[in-house]
Amino acid sequence: MVTFTVKLHPRAPEAEARQRVSVLADGELPEYGQVWVWDMLYAQQLFAMGEATLAADTREALELWAVNMSSKVFQPHDHIRSKGHLQITEDLELVAPETSEAGLDASIQEITLRVEGAGGELPSIRVSPDILPAEARHWLILAVAQNFVDENPLFARELPIHILAFRKYHADINRPETPAAAEEAPFYAIQKAMEYFESAGNAG
Repeated sequence: MVTFTVKLHPRAPEAEARQRVSVLADGELPEYGQVWVWDMLYAQQLFAMGEATLAADTREALELWAVNMSSKVFQPHDHIRSKGHLQITEDLELVAPETSEAGLDASIQEITLRVEGAGGELPSIRVSPDILPAEARHWLILAVAQNFVDENPLFARELPIHILAFRKYHADINRPETPAAAEEAPFYAIQKAMEYFESAGNAG
């Protein structure tokens, strides 16, 4: 089992527009497993957010980034990073996790993402607490994505294609707030991304 502790920190007075979030992992996912975990998280949290306005804002932020990044996925990773293209949104700032109990603050909201599953099986995820405001779910989706983008070039390359596959699924098949989308959209995204990279590889 791998556990991610995601904390929403108070915003800095000099940067009120930016949400500060820390992500601390206990355990390690295989690099190819990160995109599956995020796909499941994205689908489940959009379903949980329902028709809240912030759900549409979450999708829009990710899709705008994905459209821009999709043309750059085969460029050198260091070049993309140096140009700032790996920053999903300017509204999010990842900060270092606190390492001591002395740093605890009652105003910090803590969310736990648990990834469970035996080797060779598709993992399952569980987010706690079960009841969260839409804003917390919004930052959870974005922070986990940004954390994986920052640490794994493979994830950074794949994520834009997955997000665009989600967009197509939600437009053509099932809306994100439906139970069917929560279950099916991650598989659809994985399939479409595989097809895209296989096609690109054959073209090359």
